[in-house]
Amino acid sequence: MICRVIAIALCCLYPLHAMTLNQAVDTALNRSPAYLMKKESVKEAREQKRSKKGRSYGHIDLVGSYTRYNIPRTLAPIVPPITSDVASGRSIGSLGVRYDLMLFGGFADLASVEIADIGKKISETELGLGKEELIYNIKSLFYKIASLQESRNFAVAYRDALRKLMTDVALEVAAGKKAGIDRLKVASDLENARFNVVKISDTIGTLKARLAALIGVEKVDTVEVPSREERTGDVEWQKSYSYKRAEYEVLKSEKGVLKAKSSLYPKIAFGAYYGNNYGASKEVELWQAGITLNWPLFDFGVRDAEIQRALIAKETTRLKLESTRLKLKSDIIEAKHRISTAEAKVRATAKTLELLKKVEEAERIKYEKGASDMYDLLYAIAKHLSAQSEHAEAKYDLRMQRAYLDYITAGEK
Repeated sequence: MICRVIAIALCCLYPLHAMTLNQAVDTALNRSPAYLMKKESVKEAREQKRSKKGRSYGHIDLVGSYTRYNIPRTLAPIVPPITSDVASGRSIGSLGVRYDLMLFGGFADLASVEIADIGKKISETELGLGKEELIYNIKSLFYKIASLQESRNFAVAYRDALRKLMTDVALEVAAGKKAGIDRLKVASDLENARFNVVKISDTIGTLKARLAALIGVEKVDTVEVPSREERTGDVEWQKSYSYKRAEYEVLKSEKGVLKAKSSLYPKIAFGAYYGNNYGASKEVELWQAGITLNWPLFDFGVRDAEIQRALIAKETTRLKLESTRLKLKSDIIEAKHRISTAEAKVRATAKTLELLKKVEEAERIKYEKGASDMYDLLYAIAKHLSAQSEHAEAKYDLRMQRAYLDYITAGEK
């Protein structure tokens, strides 16, 4: 009878509708604030590159002015032959178009464009890493919730079995077939079972709230984990997102050194202007074009300090790359060992579950024949349901460990 009550309780507890793992991931990729911010960062990096590249073509400006002088001024410079009919006035205005272009900036403009391009690649890599991190965190919460849901199902089944047993024992005590101490034992275990159900339910509620915040929704009711999942497969650690990001940081710092050294070279600029000056009801057309040279000779160590700072930054990124390589290899080894441990635990809990099921059946038969104490039966039931819970937890933990390995090795295919 106890086993029948447990089976009915388990069947009634499984929901008809639930959020699947794929639905959660798809929702998160479209609504998660953290992931959407990374997508905006990629857009920002692309615009930054477009801005730097556009500067290499110079800029065209509309320029104008109006000035009131105390004495008349000529609208244009006086050149030979000088005549008496010179356009002049006290109020002079100008309007024209100016074009400025840096012909040579010591490779600074080129370095800026390349830095912006690398920055875009870094943002794209961080987006890929952020996506994998988001998927792993969702899977982690899904597996924890699913594991606790199964544990709650077993806990509820055990509680309901104790309720049924409590009723049966009360009748037997009233009939004089059982001692009152048996009812107290069942009552004590029933209170603990009730508390365990409440504790597990509260933990599930907390994890669901975290999951809802992570994927960008207000509420998550129930989750459903697929029976089987496709693994992405191991990627060479050199191609992982975390390692590629560190490599890009090194490249960016190298371009930063090139940009800093550009201050040692002269800057050559081209400028052109076309417009008109206005005054005393007259108009004079003016245009000009020229090239300027600017080569700093001495700045009290400013340029040298900037170059040294760029070189230090470059060395720092190289050390970070090596640190990333070592940590990544260590994490992969650790993850594989954790998977091995989880697989062993699944096998062990499966064997334990099989043995405890036989123990429960034997204790139930002994109890019904009056050959054993009620406490032995309750203990056997509790151990069997606990083993079911541990086996379910072990299976989900194995999935979580595999998901972690997929996450840390995720990268460009």
